[in-house]
Amino acid sequence: MEAQNFGHTRLGYLLYVDKKDDDFLADIFDGEVGLTAELEEWIYSRYWGKLMGVARRYVPNRETAREIVNDSFVKAFNKRATFKGEGNDKKAILEAWLVRITVNTAIDRFRTQRTLPDTVAIDGLENHPAVEMDDTLDVEDILQLLQGLPDLHRIVFNLYELEGYSHDEIGRLMGIPSSSSRVYLTKAKQGLRALYIKYIGGRRDG
Repeated sequence: MEAQNFGHTRLGYLLYVDKKDDDFLADIFDGEVGLTAELEEWIYSRYWGKLMGVARRYVPNRETAREIVNDSFVKAFNKRATFKGEGNDKKAILEAWLVRITVNTAIDRFRTQRTLPDTVAIDGLENHPAVEMDDTLDVEDILQLLQGLPDLHRIVFNLYELEGYSHDEIGRLMGIPSSSSRVYLTKAKQGLRALYIKYIGGRRDG
């Protein structure tokens, strides 16, 4: 069989005539294709940037984020049997699965490094308006704002606003009451608004 060229990787034992790389990747994780060192390298290079962006939302340190991404790939390769690539959009399903593994790996790292409080006081919270950020913010701007938040505030904000977790799910994942998750989210929004005004708002006005 003629070798198929996928980017810089040649896969001589399987031919996807329509060149749907993402379908091929999903089939790898579905167990329909054997995983080799060559394929691991290809998958790593294809998704490293996306998963690094996810990890950087959770940890400020770039080297720690890199370790989280590497650990996530190892988990993904070892847990291939748990992946179910059912549906029409295999790319979205695979990416969501890899992102969830990365998020869980980042949270596991966080939980091993500190003891989480069980509750947080609601008294004294101010009713700040929601964060309003313009569409011209680039990735580094957003990372700068998120990394300016306390760890728990940043993680809860990411899980609720970006990953779509409910407060009950966040509570179970983080080992805190769901009411604490709600408070951390409120404080995160307050903090983001303050940081936006301090670091971004003045720059946009100027």
